[in-house]
Amino acid sequence: MTPHVIIDGNNLLHAMHAHAPLPAVGRETLVRVVERWARRGTDDVTIVFDGGAPRGGLAMQMASSRLKVRFSAPATADDIIVALIARATDPSALRVVTGDKAVRLEAGYRRCQRTDAAAFVAELFHEPISCAPGPGNPTRTGEGEKPGPMNQDETKRWLAEFGLDESDDEPFDGADAMPPGR
Repeated sequence: MTPHVIIDGNNLLHAMHAHAPLPAVGRETLVRVVERWARRGTDDVTIVFDGGAPRGGLAMQMASSRLKVRFSAPATADDIIVALIARATDPSALRVVTGDKAVRLEAGYRRCQRTDAAAFVAELFHEPISCAPGPGNPTRTGEGEKPGPMNQDETKRWLAEFGLDESDDEPFDGADAMPPGR
């Protein structure tokens, strides 16, 4: 049985900004990356973001048939995650993805599986990255330098990872974009 994965959305978003091999990551991109990861066998995934639910076009962009995407307002995402843990009939069947110490402690107390958000980024992208904190290591290279542009092979690999090819009319730049036809 695969665990129900509960993800602290904003926490993972910050980890992706520091460690993901994408130039820009927003909430919609995060949902798509996690959605792609979930296709590999995880049946039940909930992402909890801080704040109120978006409306209109942004709400449509954030929707997923594969994941539950929740927003916390008027509470915090941490409050919602802790409540989900408390309501679980079998907390050991939960996997909580967060870098938040208080949520990790609560998950550990209830015997949930715990994954640090930065380590989860490595799992999402299948490549080893450095997750050591600190001002000297803000990127996946561990050297504190901004990575250079991708070569043609890297570009092809990432296009394939996101189900795109070079013949698409508009290149994917990692930024949140409106759905086609908008």
